[in-house]
Amino acid sequence: MIRHQRLQKMATILHSGQATLSFIILISGLILEIAVAGSFVTYFLSSAGLGERLSARALSVASSGIRDAEIRLVRNGTLCGDISAYTIDLNQDMADVSVSKSVVGENCEYTITSVGVAGTRQRKLVAVLLLNTTNGLAELRSISEQPVQ
Repeated sequence: MIRHQRLQKMATILHSGQATLSFIILISGLILEIAVAGSFVTYFLSSAGLGERLSARALSVASSGIRDAEIRLVRNGTLCGDISAYTIDLNQDMADVSVSKSVVGENCEYTITSVGVAGTRQRKLVAVLLLNTTNGLAELRSISEQPVQ
Protein backbone atom coordinates (compact mmCIF):
# COMPACT_ATOMS: atom_id res chain seq x y z
CA MET A 1 0.00 0.00 0.00
CA ILE A 2 2.80 2.39 0.86
CA ARG A 3 4.46 1.53 -2.40
CA HIS A 4 1.25 2.29 -4.29
CA GLN A 5 0.93 5.71 -2.58
CA ARG A 6 4.53 6.48 -3.41
CA LEU A 7 3.97 5.66 -7.08
CA GLN A 8 0.86 7.79 -7.13
CA LYS A 9 2.80 10.78 -5.70
CA MET A 10 5.53 10.34 -8.31
CA ALA A 11 2.97 10.19 -11.11
CA THR A 12 1.32 13.37 -9.86
CA ILE A 13 4.66 15.16 -9.76
CA LEU A 14 5.56 14.01 -13.28
CA HIS A 15 2.20 15.04 -14.80
CA SER A 16 2.09 18.48 -13.17
CA GLY A 17 5.05 19.65 -15.32
CA GLN A 18 3.15 18.98 -18.58
CA ALA A 19 0.66 21.79 -18.00
CA THR A 20 3.43 24.19 -17.01
CA LEU A 21 5.40 23.47 -20.20
CA SER A 22 2.41 24.21 -22.47
CA PHE A 23 1.65 27.39 -20.54
CA ILE A 24 5.25 28.61 -20.92
CA ILE A 25 5.21 27.87 -24.67
CA LEU A 26 1.91 29.76 -25.04
CA ILE A 27 3.20 32.83 -23.18
CA SER A 28 6.49 32.78 -25.14
CA GLY A 29 4.56 32.73 -28.41
CA LEU A 30 2.51 35.74 -27.36
CA ILE A 31 5.61 37.69 -26.33
CA LEU A 32 7.30 36.87 -29.64
CA GLU A 33 4.24 37.99 -31.61
CA ILE A 34 4.10 41.30 -29.73
CA ALA A 35 7.82 41.88 -30.36
CA VAL A 36 7.47 41.23 -34.11
CA ALA A 37 4.44 43.55 -34.35
CA GLY A 38 6.35 46.25 -32.47
CA SER A 39 9.29 46.02 -34.85
CA PHE A 40 6.97 46.40 -37.87
CA VAL A 41 5.32 49.47 -36.36
CA THR A 42 8.73 50.99 -35.60
CA TYR A 43 9.93 50.36 -39.16
CA PHE A 44 6.88 51.98 -40.76
CA LEU A 45 6.99 55.01 -38.46
CA SER A 46 10.69 55.59 -39.13
CA SER A 47 10.29 55.26 -42.90
CA ALA A 48 7.46 57.83 -42.86
CA GLY A 49 9.76 60.27 -41.05
CA LEU A 50 12.49 59.62 -43.59
CA GLY A 51 10.15 60.56 -46.44
CA GLU A 52 9.35 63.87 -44.75
CA ARG A 53 13.03 64.64 -44.26
CA LEU A 54 13.81 63.82 -47.90
CA SER A 55 10.96 66.03 -49.08
CA ALA A 56 12.21 68.94 -46.95
CA ARG A 57 15.74 68.45 -48.30
CA ALA A 58 14.42 68.44 -51.88
CA LEU A 59 12.59 71.73 -51.24
CA SER A 60 15.73 73.26 -49.76
CA VAL A 61 17.83 72.20 -52.76
CA ALA A 62 15.21 73.60 -55.18
CA SER A 63 15.29 76.90 -53.29
CA SER A 64 19.09 76.93 -53.54
CA GLY A 65 18.76 76.46 -57.30
CA ILE A 66 16.48 79.52 -57.52
CA ARG A 67 18.90 81.64 -55.48
CA ASP A 68 21.88 80.49 -57.55
CA ALA A 69 20.10 81.40 -60.81
CA GLU A 70 19.27 84.86 -59.40
CA ILE A 71 22.92 85.46 -58.58
CA ARG A 72 24.06 84.27 -62.01
CA LEU A 73 21.56 86.54 -63.77
CA VAL A 74 22.50 89.60 -61.71
CA ARG A 75 26.23 88.98 -62.13
CA ASN A 76 25.88 88.32 -65.86
CA GLY A 77 27.99 90.86 -67.80
CA THR A 78 25.23 91.79 -70.23
CA LEU A 79 21.85 92.96 -69.06
CA CYS A 80 19.03 90.77 -70.36
CA GLY A 81 21.48 87.94 -71.09
CA ASP A 82 20.68 84.26 -71.36
CA ILE A 83 21.64 81.35 -69.12
CA SER A 84 21.49 77.77 -70.30
CA ALA A 85 20.07 74.99 -68.10
CA TYR A 86 22.44 73.54 -65.53
CA THR A 87 22.59 71.19 -62.53
CA ILE A 88 23.77 71.91 -59.00
CA ASP A 89 25.10 69.00 -56.92
CA LEU A 90 24.90 69.40 -53.14
CA ASN A 91 26.32 66.31 -51.44
CA GLN A 92 23.91 63.53 -52.47
CA ASP A 93 21.13 65.97 -53.50
CA MET A 94 20.82 67.92 -56.75
CA ALA A 95 18.82 70.70 -58.40
CA ASP A 96 18.04 71.00 -62.11
CA VAL A 97 17.73 74.69 -62.98
CA SER A 98 16.35 76.12 -66.21
CA VAL A 99 15.77 79.76 -67.11
CA SER A 100 13.50 81.25 -69.77
CA LYS A 101 13.44 84.92 -70.74
CA SER A 102 10.83 87.30 -72.12
CA VAL A 103 11.33 91.01 -72.86
CA VAL A 104 8.69 93.35 -71.41
CA GLY A 105 9.34 96.96 -72.51
CA GLU A 106 12.80 97.82 -71.25
CA ASN A 107 12.74 95.04 -68.66
CA CYS A 108 13.63 91.38 -68.93
CA GLU A 109 11.37 88.93 -67.16
CA TYR A 110 13.02 85.63 -66.28
CA THR A 111 11.12 82.52 -65.28
CA ILE A 112 13.41 80.31 -63.22
CA THR A 113 12.40 76.67 -62.74
CA SER A 114 14.26 74.56 -60.21
CA VAL A 115 13.56 70.90 -59.49
CA GLY A 116 15.20 69.67 -56.28
CA VAL A 117 15.90 65.96 -55.93
CA ALA A 118 16.75 64.27 -52.62
CA GLY A 119 16.72 60.48 -52.64
CA THR A 120 13.37 59.47 -54.09
CA ARG A 121 11.63 62.82 -53.45
CA GLN A 122 11.32 65.73 -55.88
CA ARG A 123 10.06 69.28 -55.33
CA LYS A 124 9.65 71.98 -57.99
CA LEU A 125 9.85 75.73 -57.48
CA VAL A 126 9.14 78.40 -60.11
CA ALA A 127 10.28 82.00 -59.62
CA VAL A 128 9.73 85.15 -61.68
CA LEU A 129 12.57 87.68 -61.67
CA LEU A 130 12.26 91.12 -63.27
CA LEU A 131 15.54 92.73 -64.37
CA ASN A 132 15.56 96.42 -65.31
CA THR A 133 17.93 96.95 -68.25
CA THR A 134 18.48 100.68 -67.59
CA ASN A 135 19.69 100.56 -64.00
CA GLY A 136 20.30 96.80 -63.46
CA LEU A 137 17.80 96.51 -60.60
CA ALA A 138 16.65 92.92 -60.06
CA GLU A 139 13.29 92.33 -58.41
CA LEU A 140 12.02 88.92 -57.41
CA ARG A 141 8.31 88.99 -58.24
CA SER A 142 7.18 85.58 -57.03
CA ILE A 143 8.21 82.11 -55.94
CA SER A 144 5.69 79.29 -56.06
CA GLU A 145 5.78 75.55 -55.66
CA GLN A 146 4.31 73.50 -58.48
CA PRO A 147 3.67 69.79 -58.80
CA VAL A 148 6.43 67.76 -60.45
CA GLN A 149 5.29 66.00 -63.60
